[in-house]
Amino acid sequence: MFDSHCHFEPGVDAAGWIARARAAGLDGLLACGGSPEADEGARLAAGLAPGFALAAFGLDRDAADAVAGPADMAARMAALERTLLAERAAAVGEIGLDYSRGEDAAARARQRALFAAQLRLAAKLGLPCSIHSRGAEEDTVALLRENLSPELAAAGRAGSLHCFVGTAEFAAALAPLGLCFGLSGIVTFRNADALRAVVPLLPRDRILVETDSPWLAPVPLRGRPCEPAFAVHTARRVAELLGLPEREAFALFSANARRVFAAR
Repeated sequence: MFDSHCHFEPGVDAAGWIARARAAGLDGLLACGGSPEADEGARLAAGLAPGFALAAFGLDRDAADAVAGPADMAARMAALERTLLAERAAAVGEIGLDYSRGEDAAARARQRALFAAQLRLAAKLGLPCSIHSRGAEEDTVALLRENLSPELAAAGRAGSLHCFVGTAEFAAALAPLGLCFGLSGIVTFRNADALRAVVPLLPRDRILVETDSPWLAPVPLRGRPCEPAFAVHTARRVAELLGLPEREAFALFSANARRVFAAR
């Protein structure tokens, strides 16, 4: 089992998280950045458990408003490239688009520019991406089509649409682009029938399980701060939806994640 998207936020018990994840049967996790604090958490996790905790670094959508024009964008991409190479990163992320808070046209344009720049950098370096998309499906698909690495897409290694809660139509648009689908604790929630109906329609070799720790704790642990060990509960629910024995499903989810994020 592999937690394909989690955040080691400041103040979490990083060593405890890793120990409990191993004890729960996980064989790896992707610690995602996206901000200076989240990047530092990813760096910490990778340092504590080399080979088990893989790291991703990036500039999430909230950073878009701070970019002061093309020269600043170029400088930020150069700095990110140095980090990705120096840290031997497994992915670029968390990056993406979020239009859920009433962003105006200018704010959306800034998000798109930052997302596209990082997709191009990931293609240059041959790295997959961990992608956030909320209320921005059409723009997400368009930018992925324009900027993803054709080689990674053909290999099904372009990355993951993390915390996927989309429709069957959105999934059908993402699959040919080499994207995987990160299923979080949301799939266990009482009000997630629409998502559960989509899960059996997803290509099995593109299904990942994630926690998005420290958020979205799955049933039966709702209300608690989430951590990577909790991925087991989500994986069991996804296995049920796919009609697979747990052992087979867990091995599938891990193999999918390692194909995408640990191929280097």
